[in-house]
Amino acid sequence: MDIPPAPLQILALNDAEDSENRIHSDEVARRYGFSSALVSGVNIFGYLTQPLVRQYGEQFLQQGMLDVAFLKPAYQNDLLTIRSESLGQESSRRSHVTCAYNEEGALLAKLESWLPAELPAVNALVESEPGRSISVRPEISDQAITLNLPGPLLHWQPEVEDNTHHVSVQRDQSPIYRGENGFIHPYYLLEMCNIALKNMYLMPAWIHTASRLTLRDACRVGRDYRIKTIPTKKWVRKGHEFIILYLVFYSDDAVVLEVEHTAIYKLAS
Repeated sequence: MDIPPAPLQILALNDAEDSENRIHSDEVARRYGFSSALVSGVNIFGYLTQPLVRQYGEQFLQQGMLDVAFLKPAYQNDLLTIRSESLGQESSRRSHVTCAYNEEGALLAKLESWLPAELPAVNALVESEPGRSISVRPEISDQAITLNLPGPLLHWQPEVEDNTHHVSVQRDQSPIYRGENGFIHPYYLLEMCNIALKNMYLMPAWIHTASRLTLRDACRVGRDYRIKTIPTKKWVRKGHEFIILYLVFYSDDAVVLEVEHTAIYKLAS
């Protein structure tokens, strides 16, 4: 069995106070019953990947499956402890569960990551034609969401400066994110899924709850990517309204990343 990565402690940082999503503001978060503004899920995801990248290096970011769920909120300056456990599954070349805990020991988020002997087949939705450009984004609602109808294609060319900013926010010391051919930080990759969602809808206050990523190739700065976004499911639970998006990242017409991205787009009053 692999030796699990060493634990990590880090202070949670709310770097999204000025974002369109007002759940990252104290005023709106308190209106929904939280004690203060929420730290973004994509930021927490980045923390969860740090010990794994430190142990496995480039291998971790070239291929594999990552399944993250956000269970409870993290707040500004929460001292988070990140711990990993090696699962040693025979069907995977590596397999871990990595958890984020606050100072009270509450489990805030869990990341399952593994490298199967063979990645699953690419989703058939990759063949869908992208939608037309949107001049005015509709505010997200049940009526505004048409399942299996792709949104407009999002073009993305991450530069060194953009990646460096995200690495700085993460306080990540790994050298593999540096330079003109550096890997894109996982935090930045998942943030692009949020941006793709906001490329389709106006999103006043919402919460990212989970993501499942299939990494098929390395994502590096300085390359051109196209991101296709397709709503695949919507439902209501306990008054909260949810959406799942399927996102596919292309580079040179090759699929490099697929993501199932889940969010509460409208919180219960």
